[in-house]
Amino acid sequence: MSDLLRPRIDLNVDIGEGHPYDAALLEVATSANVGCGEHAGSYALSVLTVAECRQRRVRVGAHPGFPDRAGMGRTQLDIQDAGAVRRAYESLLSQMRRFTGIIRPAYVKPHGAFYHASQVPGPAQAILVDLLSVFRLPLLGLWQSGHERVAQEAGVPLIREAFADRGYRPDGTLIDRRESGAVLSDLDEIGRQVVRLAPHVDSICVHGDTPGCVEIAVHVRQTLEASGYEVGT
Repeated sequence: MSDLLRPRIDLNVDIGEGHPYDAALLEVATSANVGCGEHAGSYALSVLTVAECRQRRVRVGAHPGFPDRAGMGRTQLDIQDAGAVRRAYESLLSQMRRFTGIIRPAYVKPHGAFYHASQVPGPAQAILVDLLSVFRLPLLGLWQSGHERVAQEAGVPLIREAFADRGYRPDGTLIDRRESGAVLSDLDEIGRQVVRLAPHVDSICVHGDTPGCVEIAVHVRQTLEASGYEVGT
């Protein structure tokens, strides 16, 4: 099939968080969500990772997260604590300012608890709307979720995302990482999920800290290509 006739889909990976798989993932991915140095990694690592993405011509997105190194940005924000909310906002704004000093990213993808909390009305969602409005960047967000409303309110495009290596509930939400079935590792199961979700989204994600993530990313790309997709941005 001619590339002009093949549907196109992006393969994104979360990197720049201090895990040892980044270089190998960049050989497979077409977009990279680069950590901003607060939930994991460092500003220096962000600079280095962006340079590696540029060298490989991989699209760069900013991947800010709550300043929660102990929980790698996956600890939920205490919305009843006004001080914690203010500190989270100030940190996320600072992360984006620093990151845009390295490169103007193609989009913003919230990390971890920020990603999940920003799907529902509340402080995290308000913070995300504000960041997108200030920096005028598209949102890479979960398909069929509150991220659609966030993008509309901020007046920016939504890049619809699905996950290759995360388990889904019947209602389309992701299974909490503390529950069984939250992280997928069986390649056949991952392949079936990718084929099911790909027609509905613009981008498929593989996490850069999942055990076997490089093998998973390679399998996802091969599955997409075998299913008739051109993998690219």
